[in-house]
Amino acid sequence: MSNDGDPVAAEGRTLNGRYRLLDRLGSGGSGIVWRGRDELTGREVAVKKPWLPGRPGDEPYRRAAHRLQREARAAARVDHPCAVTVHDVVVEEGTDVEGGLPWIVMELVHGESLRETLRRGPLEPAEAARIGLAVLGALRAAHAVGIVHRDLKPTNVLLGLPPLPVPSGRGGPQGRVVVTDFGIAHVPGEEFRTEAGEALGSPDFVAPERMSGRGAGPASDLWSLGVLLYTAVEGRSPFPGTSPRSTPTALLPGEPPEPPGPGRAGPLAPLLRGLLHRDPEHRPTPQDTAAALEAARADGDRLPAAPCPAESR
Repeated sequence: MSNDGDPVAAEGRTLNGRYRLLDRLGSGGSGIVWRGRDELTGREVAVKKPWLPGRPGDEPYRRAAHRLQREARAAARVDHPCAVTVHDVVVEEGTDVEGGLPWIVMELVHGESLRETLRRGPLEPAEAARIGLAVLGALRAAHAVGIVHRDLKPTNVLLGLPPLPVPSGRGGPQGRVVVTDFGIAHVPGEEFRTEAGEALGSPDFVAPERMSGRGAGPASDLWSLGVLLYTAVEGRSPFPGTSPRSTPTALLPGEPPEPPGPGRAGPLAPLLRGLLHRDPEHRPTPQDTAAALEAARADGDRLPAAPCPAESR
């Protein structure tokens, strides 16, 4: 796997004569993210350098680079305040479009991921519902233009810094919620062949129908939203004792998972059970999901409405 993301070597580098890399923000299974500056506009941006299989020039590398460019363009079509804005896709200097590594230039969101927030403990149901409404809004905007996220998980949900002081007793920060990293998003009509070993997404969050080969649809993202919300309120996965290797097997037909009943979810419990139904046809609709989340949010401490609506624009 190409992995030349040395922070010392890359710091100060300028991409395409425009985007200067300032410092590394973090890295994960899909790539490394830098804080950068657009020298043309002066604004700060986030620049992602993805990991790609093989070496530059190899067929797997070229295929993955081409696919990533296509999917970055797809992500740029998602128009919603809770979906991260993709500003540009820059191909490495000195390479052709097909084989060059595409760097993804996005808006810089100041805050932390939901995963980092959950390290301090689970959320109250009302706050989880507030976040869920914002995430659902971004998903519905993506679905409206034919895009399925396919890798929704706590690391891909960013919680922006609160714009105002948070009143005591209101359950946590009330800043912007942003869904990011459409890195393995699927656009119907732009098919590609999945190579052996190519990641389908984070196993705990992948819907059963995807593991059984039926493909991804909007209902698959709703399953992932259910796992995300369950994890947020319970502080653990709904599939205890699973691992990245065992979870896909557990989701195959004939061995449906039996998540434990949500104990801390309160008014969210019926929705979570519905979203985690293994048959996508029996999961709640996006409209019903939004209504249940609104009710759960209102059932708490009367939190302010989520900064991002659940309806797509």
